[in-house]
Amino acid sequence: MFRSRTYLPMIAALAITVSAGPSLAQSFDTSSIKTDDALAARLPEKIKSSGVLTIGSDTAYAPWEFLSEKDGQTPEGIDVDIANAIGKKLGVKIDFQTSAFEAILPALGTKFDIGVSAFSVTNERMKAVNFVSYADTGSMWAVKAGNPAKFDQNDLCGRKIAIQSGSYHEKAVISENELCKTAGKAEIEILPFSKQPEALTRVAAGGADATVSGEAGIGYAAKQSKSAFELRKPTAGALSKHGPNGIAVAKTDMALTELIADTINSLIADGTYKALLDTWGVGSVIVDKALVNPEVKI
Repeated sequence: MFRSRTYLPMIAALAITVSAGPSLAQSFDTSSIKTDDALAARLPEKIKSSGVLTIGSDTAYAPWEFLSEKDGQTPEGIDVDIANAIGKKLGVKIDFQTSAFEAILPALGTKFDIGVSAFSVTNERMKAVNFVSYADTGSMWAVKAGNPAKFDQNDLCGRKIAIQSGSYHEKAVISENELCKTAGKAEIEILPFSKQPEALTRVAAGGADATVSGEAGIGYAAKQSKSAFELRKPTAGALSKHGPNGIAVAKTDMALTELIADTINSLIADGTYKALLDTWGVGSVIVDKALVNPEVKI
């Protein structure tokens, strides 16, 4: 991915506008969660013997996962709390490792046991990995406050769209661009970034007309930015639909996949899961049941 060197100082200067910043909520206290011996007994031998569940995550997607403002190293966020709750249920420690978003899925089963990074569950991804649904989320557009570019989400042709590389939203915008080309209209200028805050920074700087991502992440950034952005709910097309986020597991490891699903369902059943999500103000995204490789339309 090409990024102009002359633009990097601008990104650095504006980073504070869209950084994770202090938490909007205190992290959920998982200390009282008891180990479920029946679930723990089903852990793969490698994880059971090491006592550690290794997790890959792109820790630059607040409020789902981000690095603490206090030390710049400690992972925090909704997904981190969910991972810790899973670890408590299974009686293992969590090793929550930062990774580039697009590098997580290929490393499952080797470098990482599972991927917890607000992945949108898609049919294409399920060809390569297993997913356990754990939240139901939608998308959100963000434009610079005042919408100086006069962005219209119903007419993306010819627009500059900043987007996170490897995300479902990138693929959706690429699909929209194909429609523009077919119609003989100006193509969308797609500006890919490795992290969503970088895409938001480009919008804040006026270098892109808009960006689109998950509603929780965009909403969090907008609140932290002190009114630097305006938000728009998608009104048509694939981006307007809600769909599941999923925890990713290697395609060859159905036993671990089913164990993760059963562990989340145990947390749902005892009320812990709802309390955790409510702590972050996102209780509305809860699923009735965690499903293995759920049916999706995208």
